[in-house]
Amino acid sequence: MKSLVTKYPWPLSLLLLLLLPLKLQGDYWDSYEYEIDPEVRDSLRELYSTGPTKPPTKERIKEMILADPDRPLYGDNYCNSELMSRNIHYRRVCYPEHYFVAESYSYLQKTCYGRRVRCKHRATFCRRSMELVKGIQCTLVAGEKIPECLYESNFLTGYAVVTCQWDSDSEEFIPNNVVNILVPK
Repeated sequence: MKSLVTKYPWPLSLLLLLLLPLKLQGDYWDSYEYEIDPEVRDSLRELYSTGPTKPPTKERIKEMILADPDRPLYGDNYCNSELMSRNIHYRRVCYPEHYFVAESYSYLQKTCYGRRVRCKHRATFCRRSMELVKGIQCTLVAGEKIPECLYESNFLTGYAVVTCQWDSDSEEFIPNNVVNILVPK
């Protein structure tokens, strides 16, 4: 009479595989990462990571959407210099379109409670400012990755359309992106 082990050999081999210790594939400990500045390390990890990015801080949002109050709103090179100096890109890829608004952050924060409007591109929930604002539309004309990005600057006066996110620290909605400036007809 045959035993179950000799009659059905595959359960035994499966059992042996389950009992073997797991071996990690690859080297997960990069010693050079711990020799550089932690801020540089974190920004490099975020830049080259494939997972979701962490939400931007309030200060970074201000830097990304507010125009410099000390700089006049004119000039062909406005967008090129501002986007490069503020390091605005998505994993080293140029934004096809970006907006700056010449208003205070508190005014834009009130916009999050304004009138709901149709969004542009992939945004799903947008709000419009109640009053006209001055802004800059930066449109990509050449290049794909930084630093080859070249933008055209278009200075507009219209209603700012923003997307907002919930901030758990302050427990209020904050604007995180300007997706359009609607010019009145």
